[in-house]
Amino acid sequence: MTPANPPKLPFRILRWFCKPWYAEVIEGDLLELYHREVTTHPAKARLATYLNVIRFFRWRYIKDLEDFQPNSPFGMFKTYFKVTLRSMGKNKVQTALNVFGLSMAIAACFLILIHIKYQFAFDKHLPQLENIYRVTLNERGGNTPALLVKQMQADYPEVLNGTRIMGPLEGVISQNGRYIRQGGGIYADSTFFELFPATFLAGTSSHILTGPRDIVLTRRVASKLFQDEVAMGQVINVDGDDYVVTAVVENLPETSSIPYDFILSMPRESWVTSGYWTGNNFYSYLLVDSNANIEQLKAKFTDFVKRYIGPEILGFNDSYATLEDYFAEGHQHSFGLVPMKDIHLHHPRLSLGAGASYQSLLTFGGVAVFILLIACINYINMATARSSLRAKEIGMRKVMGSVKSLITQQFLLESFVITSIAMVAGLVLALVCLPYFNQVSLGSYGVWDIVNLENALWFMLILLATSLLSGIYPALYLASFRPIAALKGETVKGGGSRMRSGLVIFQFSISLLLMVGTYIVYQQISLMSNRKLGLDTEQTYVIRDARKIVDEFGAFKQQLIGHSAIDQVGLANGYPSGGMSDWNYTSIDEDRIQLSPNNLFVSSEIQEVWGLKLVKGRFFSENLATDTTNIVVNETLVKTLGWEEPLGKMLGRGERHFKIIGVVEDFALGSAKSRNAPVVFRYLESDGFGTFGGDYLMVKIHGNLGDALEHIEASWDRFLPNYPLDGRFMDDSFQRLYDGERRFGLLFSGFSILAIVIAAIGLFTLSAFVLERKRKEIAIRKVLGARVGQIFVKIMTYFGRLIIASAFIAVPLAFYLGHDWLDDYVERIDLGGMIFAVPLVFLTLISLFTVALQTYRTASNNPLDSLKEE
Repeated sequence: MTPANPPKLPFRILRWFCKPWYAEVIEGDLLELYHREVTTHPAKARLATYLNVIRFFRWRYIKDLEDFQPNSPFGMFKTYFKVTLRSMGKNKVQTALNVFGLSMAIAACFLILIHIKYQFAFDKHLPQLENIYRVTLNERGGNTPALLVKQMQADYPEVLNGTRIMGPLEGVISQNGRYIRQGGGIYADSTFFELFPATFLAGTSSHILTGPRDIVLTRRVASKLFQDEVAMGQVINVDGDDYVVTAVVENLPETSSIPYDFILSMPRESWVTSGYWTGNNFYSYLLVDSNANIEQLKAKFTDFVKRYIGPEILGFNDSYATLEDYFAEGHQHSFGLVPMKDIHLHHPRLSLGAGASYQSLLTFGGVAVFILLIACINYINMATARSSLRAKEIGMRKVMGSVKSLITQQFLLESFVITSIAMVAGLVLALVCLPYFNQVSLGSYGVWDIVNLENALWFMLILLATSLLSGIYPALYLASFRPIAALKGETVKGGGSRMRSGLVIFQFSISLLLMVGTYIVYQQISLMSNRKLGLDTEQTYVIRDARKIVDEFGAFKQQLIGHSAIDQVGLANGYPSGGMSDWNYTSIDEDRIQLSPNNLFVSSEIQEVWGLKLVKGRFFSENLATDTTNIVVNETLVKTLGWEEPLGKMLGRGERHFKIIGVVEDFALGSAKSRNAPVVFRYLESDGFGTFGGDYLMVKIHGNLGDALEHIEASWDRFLPNYPLDGRFMDDSFQRLYDGERRFGLLFSGFSILAIVIAAIGLFTLSAFVLERKRKEIAIRKVLGARVGQIFVKIMTYFGRLIIASAFIAVPLAFYLGHDWLDDYVERIDLGGMIFAVPLVFLTLISLFTVALQTYRTASNNPLDSLKEE
C-alpha cells in the first residue's frame, strides 16, 4: 500500500456503525484530512484516521434498527415484530387470553417435567446399577432365605457378590441420657457398601458391619446425637442394645430406593446365620457379571429350588412323595431377578422407600401433553375467530406484492412472541405454585430444580413445539385468503370448518376424559376411605415399644384402665395395616395341606379392643393357661382348607400342634389392594411378653379423647422417663395406606381442573369464531323474523353435536383406562352409567354457560350493523 492510499479498515468500521446520511459526509472529511497529512507524516495520517473514526462512535451517529437492511428472507423481521406488537396491542383481550391459557399449560408442563425427571433419577448414583439385581420369591415376594445369597455366590460364577438387608425399622437411639426416635434404620451384611457405595466421612468400607454390634450413621443422625463431638468409636443404645459407631457416611441422595439413616450389623442368631430354607426374612441383592445372560441364570434357579428348598418342603409335607407332586397341587416356590434400575418405577413394592408408579408418571405425562394441546387449540381457534379483522390487512399485503410464505412467517412470529411471553409467565407461575406442588407430591423441589441448564433444552423444545403447534394452522389459514375476497372482508371457505370442528371435538374429548378420570379416582378413594374393615378401629390407640415396660406391665395396665375414658388394654405383636408376619402351618388331617397364614400373638383383651366378631367357638381366656396350645382363625383360613366344621381341627408347626377353638369374621388386613388372607391368632404367654408377643400396646378409648391421651402420656412418662412415646390411632394407620392414592388423586384432579379451565377459554374463543362466521346469517334471520331464542337454540345445537361426538370418543376410552387403573384393587367401584353421565352433564353445563353469554349478546345485536358492510 502506497502512502497516498488511505487505510480501508477504519472506513469499513465507519460504514458499519454510522448512519448512512452521516457516513458519506464524515468519510469525505476523513479523506481530506488524510491526504493533507500523508505527504509529510504518513504514519501520523494513518493513526489520525483511526482516531477520528473512533471519535464519531457516538449515540447520534450510530445506526438505528431502521438503518440495517439484511438481504436474507428474514429481512422483514423488524417489520413483522412491529406488526406483531401492534396486533397484540390492538387485541388486548385476545392476547391476554392466549397468554393466560398458554402460561397455565406451560406451568403445568414445568411442574410435571421436574416430577417425572426426579422419579426417573432414582438409584442413578449407584456406579454398578446396571448389574445389581433383587432376588424375588415366586416373582412377587420380596423376602428370601438366609443362606440364599451365600449359596448363589458359591454355585454360580456369574454372581460376583451379594448382600442381605432387613428393614426398614424405626428405633429409639439413646446416648448420654438423650433419646431420639429415628426412622430409616436397616440391618445389613458387611458387603453392603460393596454393592451400594457411600461417601465415608469417618471409617472405611472394609472394616464395618463385621462385628456383632456395629452401627453406621449418616451425617444427619451423627450431628443429632453428637453435635460437634466425634462420633467414631462412641457407644450408643438402639432399642435396648449397645452398638459401636464404626463409620459415618454422607447423607444419601433422596433418589435412593434403599434410604437409610443408620445401619446395624446383622444379628448373630442361628435364624440369620443359617436358618430354614423355607424361612423368608431377608431382602437379597446380587451383583451379576455384566456379560452374564440373565435369562439363563434365572433358568438355573429351578434346580436351585430342587437341591436346597425341596428337601425341606417335603420334610414339612410328608403327604408328597416328590417335589413334582407338591407343585402339581398348585403350590409355588421359585426365585426371580428384578433389575435394581427397575425397582422404583416398575416394582415399587420392592422398594424400601416410597416407590413410584410408572403408570402414574405416564398418566401425568399424558395430562401435560393434553393440557398443552388444549391451550394450542385455543390459540388456533382464537386466531381464526378474529380472521375477519385481519382480512383487509392480508389483502393489502398481497396486493402490494407480499407472498404467502412471508405472510406465514408473519403469523408464525406472532405465535412465537406470544408463546415466549407465556413461557416466561408460565415459569413464574410454576415457581409460585412450587410450594403447593411440593405439599401435594411430597416433593422437595426448589427453584433450581426448574431453572437450570439441564432444563434449558426442554424449555426450548416446549417453546418451539408450542409455537409451531399454535401458529402453523392460523398462519396457513390466514395466508390463504384471496386478495379480492380479503379486501371485501370475506374469509376462506371449505374444509377449514371441518378442521376446526375436529379440533373442538378433540378438546371436548380430552376434557371429558379427564373429568371422568377425576370422578373415577375420587369415587375409588372415597370407597377405600369408607370401606368396612370388620374391625373397630376408631379410638383404638396403638403404642409401640410395649416391651420396654415388661417388668411393670401389670401396674402400667392398671394405671391406664383406672382412667374413666379408657375401656380396655391389650397386647399384640402386630396389627392390621401395621404389618404382620406369615408363618408356615400344616393341617393335621388326611390332606396335610401346608399354608402360610398371617400369624398374630395376642392377649385375650384383643377381641374386645379390636371388635372382632366370633362366628364359631370362643376367643382366648385370660384364666386358661391351656390356651397357649389353642388358636383362633379367620373365615378365609377355613375356606382355604375346605373345612365345614373347623372347631377341634389341628394345625401343626414343626413338632407342635394347635387346636382351633374359635373362628372370627374376616377383617381388613391392609389396603383395598389386599385380598383376604388366612390369619392365625396365637395366645401370648402368661406374662404377656412371650418370645414373639408384646410389641404393641392396644388401648381402647371411650369418652374424652384429649383427657385419655394426656393420661396415657403422663403414665408413660411416669414409668419410662425421657423415653419418647410412639402412639398412633389404628384408623389413621389404615388411612395412611391410601396416602399414595390421595396424592395421585389431588395431582390428577388439579391438573384436570386446569385443563378444563383452559378448555373453557377455548369454548369462549370457539363461540367467537362460530358467531363471527355466522354474523351475517344471524342478521338475515333476524330481519326475516327469527327470535333471539330460536337463534340461541340453533347455535347451541351446533355445540351439542360436538359434545355428543366427543362423548362417543371419550367414554369408551375412559371405560378402558378406568378398568385398567382399577385392576390393582380388590375392593373397587363399578363403572356404571353414572360414572360417565355426571361428568358429561357437567361438561355440557360448562359449555352452555361459556357459550350462552356471547351467543345471546351477538343474537341481540342490531342486524343492520352486520348487513351494512355489504
